[in-house]
Parts: sequence; C-alpha cells; structure tokens
Amino acid sequence: MENRTIDNKKLSGINALLSVLVVFLHSENLHAYTMPEGTFSSFVKSFEWFFSENLCLMAVPAFFMISGSLFYRDFDISLYPKKLKSRFFSLIVPFFAWNLFRYLLFYILGVTGFAKGVMGARPLEFNLKSIISSVVFYKSNLGFWFIYQLILYAILSPVIRLLVKNKWVGLLSIFGMIVIYSSDIFGNFLMVTMNKRFILLDSFVYYLIGAYVGTHGFWLLSKKSNTIKYLSIAGLLSGQALHYIYLHTCLLWVYVLWLAVSAISLWYFYDYIKPAKWLTAISSITFFVYAGHGTILEFLQLLGAYTLPDSPIIALITYITFPVVTLMVLLVLSKLYKRYTPRLWKILNGGR
Repeated sequence: MENRTIDNKKLSGINALLSVLVVFLHSENLHAYTMPEGTFSSFVKSFEWFFSENLCLMAVPAFFMISGSLFYRDFDISLYPKKLKSRFFSLIVPFFAWNLFRYLLFYILGVTGFAKGVMGARPLEFNLKSIISSVVFYKSNLGFWFIYQLILYAILSPVIRLLVKNKWVGLLSIFGMIVIYSSDIFGNFLMVTMNKRFILLDSFVYYLIGAYVGTHGFWLLSKKSNTIKYLSIAGLLSGQALHYIYLHTCLLWVYVLWLAVSAISLWYFYDYIKPAKWLTAISSITFFVYAGHGTILEFLQLLGAYTLPDSPIIALITYITFPVVTLMVLLVLSKLYKRYTPRLWKILNGGR
C-alpha cells in the first residue's frame, strides 16, 4: 500500500523556513530610502532584490504545493464535510479574526490621525461596506490573499478532485491552467475586475500540482537519496537560470516554471541542511508568524522612517534587522498568548 505519511518534523521545519522567507519578502524597503548613484547603493538594491524578489518568492508556491498535497493525500468526496469543518477552524475563523483586528487597528489609526503614516493608508470609515471590505475581502490585511485563496480551494475541493483524480486528466489540467495563465486570457480580468476576489491562476497552478502529487504520488515527498540530493541542487540552480530567462523575456510560463521548480527543489534540498535552533523555535507558530508579521514589520518600518537617517546603509541594516526583531517579538507574544489567553492563541495560530 502506498505510503501516505509524512515526516512531521521536516514539515514543521520547512514551514518555519518558508515563514521566515515570507517575512524577508515583505521587508524590502528600497522605496523608503534615497538611493544615490554609486557602488554601495547598487549593492544594496541588488542585495535586497536578490532575496526579496528572487529567493524569498519561492516560499509562496511552496506553501501552496504543500497545502495541496496534504489536503488531497486522503481526500474523497465523502470527506468533504469533514475537510470543510477542519478548514473552518484552521483558516476561516482566524481569517476573520485577523482581518477584524487589522480593520479596527486601521480605523483607530485613522481616528487618531496616524493612518497616513502606515503604508500610506487612508482612514477607514465605520460602516457596513467598509467592514465587509476589510473583514471578508481583506482590504486592511492584504497579506491574507493567501489564506483567502486556500479557503476558496477548500470550498472548490470536489471540483479540484475531478481535475486531478485521473493521472492524465490531472496532467492535462495543470498544463491547461499554465497555458491559460501564460496567455493572460483571464489574468487581467481576475486581477482588475474581480480585485483578487476569485482564484488567482498562478497560485492555483501551484496548488493543483500539490493536489496532483497528494493524489497520485504522496510517497514521493519522503524520497531521499544522493541522486535526489544532487537533483535538488540542480533544480535550485535551474530555477535561477529560469529566473534570468523570465527577466529578459517576461514569459509567464517561464515565471511559473521558475517558481515551481525552485519550490520543489527546496523541499528535497531541505533534507540535507541542518536547521538552526531559532528556526525550530518558530516551527509551532508558523501561522502566527505569517498572520502577525505584517503589522509588526510595518510599525518598525514606520518607526525607522521617522527616526533613522535616510541612507543606503540604513536601508540595508533595517532590511536585515527588522525581520529578525519581528520574529523575536512574535516569539515573545506567542509565549504570552499561550500562557495567559490559550483560547485566543488557538484562534490566532490557526487552531495549531
């Protein structure tokens, strides 16, 4: 019988690594500092670009692939109600809770006159339209587009099951989605007209790949060998080559391939690195890190903009240190929530 288990220690570890990458992805700060012509300014821009716009980006497709494979490793239609109930507590409840928190935060900042300083935000109105826009459609919490997509995929799981149930139909579905996304037939319509309120096709491709693996080859996630080790390294290098091609061609299918190959390769390469102790420390609070890092990081960036000199060296220092401080604050907060408000903590950490 096919192995449907997974190394939970590895899963927790790689989720922690991906969470850290997401924090650094959002710490890019070049827009907030003056970058005069010069060698050091060029270095700072290249450094931040390489990490935030290249390496860290693989975290997003990796999360989608992992989510898809875990959801579909044991899925059939009879489990649909059970799966929805599980996602209600792990996705929907924290989604609304965090969105409500962000809405109230921005509303208070607006009332007190500070809203313009936080990500250039305009003061929020206190009415039904504003509440729905913020709490349901994450207007005040834009980073939660990821959770919103996962909720949609859970609701549509019977349809996704039909797409991947048969091996050949599944491969054709993945290929078809890549073609549709690459031709931009629906891309602009969904992004502009729907304002990210429906499925984002590139994210759906990654999730669909995960669903396909969960359905037909979940055992592949546990494979280890020297050959796989070298293939994972080759995959990461190939990902960089594809990234270079994408930058010079802007071909969307190359973009999808770059991130998919990089994310898959990272999964296997993780087996051959030794996680740092601090990474292990956040492995149990990855949802909390994802959900809470934006607020703390925005505050630190706002504080830095008002108190620190405007220079490339400050941009580099804050780019590196602010994510570290953010993670430290989240670790402390997680311990306080666990100790004093365990029920609230369970909601804030997605029931984990």
